[in-house]
Amino acid sequence: MNKLRVWEVVDLNKEYRLFGNTWVFKIKKNNLNEIPEYKAQLCAQGYTQTNGLDYKKTFSLTGGLSSLGTLIAHEINNDLEIHQLDIKIAFLNTPFTETVYISIPQGIRLDPTKQFLRLKKAIYELKQAPLAWDQMLEEWLTQSGFITCILDSCFFHKDNPSPIWLYMHVENIAIFGKEGKKFKAEISKAFGIKYIGLANLMMGIKINHQD
Repeated sequence: MNKLRVWEVVDLNKEYRLFGNTWVFKIKKNNLNEIPEYKAQLCAQGYTQTNGLDYKKTFSLTGGLSSLGTLIAHEINNDLEIHQLDIKIAFLNTPFTETVYISIPQGIRLDPTKQFLRLKKAIYELKQAPLAWDQMLEEWLTQSGFITCILDSCFFHKDNPSPIWLYMHVENIAIFGKEGKKFKAEISKAFGIKYIGLANLMMGIKINHQD
């Protein structure tokens, strides 16, 4: 967290609204039901935020199942592959311009009676964190030549040099088309990624690849 400069330490001021936080530990399984990694996330107690006072807008890129099913059917009919990747610690890499203060997380060696933290990056469960991440990702995609689908804002496409479609679900990206390897190389220059490989499970839809 310190390396990513997620926050800055400030002196305690009782006039500021202060939000609590908690550590959440997760076991993340892959498509084979194996456990390749364990994750620890610092989560804000966003449920204590008040709409209109602590935040104004919330939004998260989560595409519709009907649109996803249509795109999967198109790829299968045209014998094209579907690849997936995750953006690593997306929120913690997202610049955060709003003024939000949180208490000292457990395990951080600071005096919670005298100091607290002002966020410089978004953290999980903060109401406006998904919107901040979505705006940054959409800005990068637009600069890279992608256009948002009119019918579903979670889909992006680009036709040059050959058609490529992207399906967004928060930090997960599914890649449709022949330009998957090129896109993976491009986005890895801007964000840390974890390449999952051929898509086997998307939003509850199982996909089987056959030679």
